Amino acid sequence: MKSREAVILALPRPAAAEGLSDGELVARALAGERVALQLLYCRHVAAVTRRITRLLARTGEAEDVVQDAFVAAFAELSRLSDPSRFAAWLMGIAIHQAQRRFRRRRLLARLGLDRGRDDARLEQVAARELGAEERLQLGRLDRALAELAVPLRLAWMLRHVEGCELAEIAEQCGCSLATVKRRIARADELLEQRLDGGDRGAP
Repeated sequence: MKSREAVILALPRPAAAEGLSDGELVARALAGERVALQLLYCRHVAAVTRRITRLLARTGEAEDVVQDAFVAAFAELSRLSDPSRFAAWLMGIAIHQAQRRFRRRRLLARLGLDRGRDDARLEQVAARELGAEERLQLGRLDRALAELAVPLRLAWMLRHVEGCELAEIAEQCGCSLATVKRRIARADELLEQRLDGGDRGAP
């Protein structure tokens, strides 16, 4: 059985198709044009990888999630009701995969079996010109975020790090707008408590 990567890389190399929209590529893919799948992959893989890497804070896990997301999206392409919204739909699949990865990670951590290393925390991916004090603050934020429940962490990150609109977060997380607002508000509250406690020297 072919690996996930082999499924993607085995597709034929695409011809130039900058003028084709996502909707047109989806239609061609559904009509059996395998090259359209690779075009969709090439167009969106960088953006999905950037977001998932920041959410998971681990490049290796992010790469696995991104590949899983594309394979799942391509397998379920006929279920996409609005082909022009392929990018948002794909991102939602990737974020769902990231949620599952977070839960698996925490289970492994409770069992003492988590061997992963956070190599893409906010502190580590910050702009090079950022000062020492700002990096220290980001490090504290990283540690506080790691203590949040997964739904709170993802909603807060999507809003305040990724800059997503509330409606977009609701769509990508598969919940209501009211739920997104509650999650972000609760995350804000918990982060403020933890970060303020750190400023006072609390453990």
